[in-house]
Amino acid sequence: YIKKDDPEVLHDLRVRARRKLSILEKESKTDLGLKKLLKKSSKLRDTDVLLEICKSKKVKKYLKKKHKKLREKFIEFLKNFESKVVPLDNKRKDFDCKSLFYTSFIGKDDETLHKIRILVKKCRYTNPQLENKLKKIQDFLGKAHDYYNCEKLLLKFKKNPKKAIKKKLKYIRKAENIRLTLLN
Repeated sequence: YIKKDDPEVLHDLRVRARRKLSILEKESKTDLGLKKLLKKSSKLRDTDVLLEICKSKKVKKYLKKKHKKLREKFIEFLKNFESKVVPLDNKRKDFDCKSLFYTSFIGKDDETLHKIRILVKKCRYTNPQLENKLKKIQDFLGKAHDYYNCEKLLLKFKKNPKKAIKKKLKYIRKAENIRLTLLN
C-alpha cells in the first residue's frame, strides 16, 4: 500500500487484520498494533468507498482532498508499524453468533446495523462452517453502511440523498433475506 494507492490492497490489509484479531480474541489475546492499524485506516477506507458510490462532483472533490491527507498520515503510521500481542484483561470471549440469526435487520438504525455487522465479521472469522452466508450478510450490511455514509455527506453538501437511501434499504433487505435462510 505504501508503494501504490490501491483501495483493494488497503481492504485486504484490513480484512487480514480483523481476521487475526478475531482469532486472537477467542484466545483471550489482542494485537495492539493491528487494532491501531484498523483505527488509523478506517476513515481512509471510507473515503475510498465513498469516492466510488457518491456521484456528486462537490462531494468527490471534497473526498479526494480528504483521501490525500489521510493517506499521507496512514503511510507514516505503516512505516513505523509494530505488532504487539497482549493478553486481554477479561477471559476468553465467545461471540453470540446464534443471536444474529434471530435478530431482524429491518427497522434498525444505522449505528445498530453497524454494530451487528462487526459481530457478523467476528462470527464469520471464527466459524468457518458459516463463512459463505455470513460473508454475504457482512457485505450487504457493509454496502448499506456505505450508502448511509454517502447519505450523510450528501446532506452535508445540501444534495438530495434519495438514491443513497433507496440503495441502503435495498442492501438491508438483501442481508435480511440471507439471515432468514440461516433459520432454516
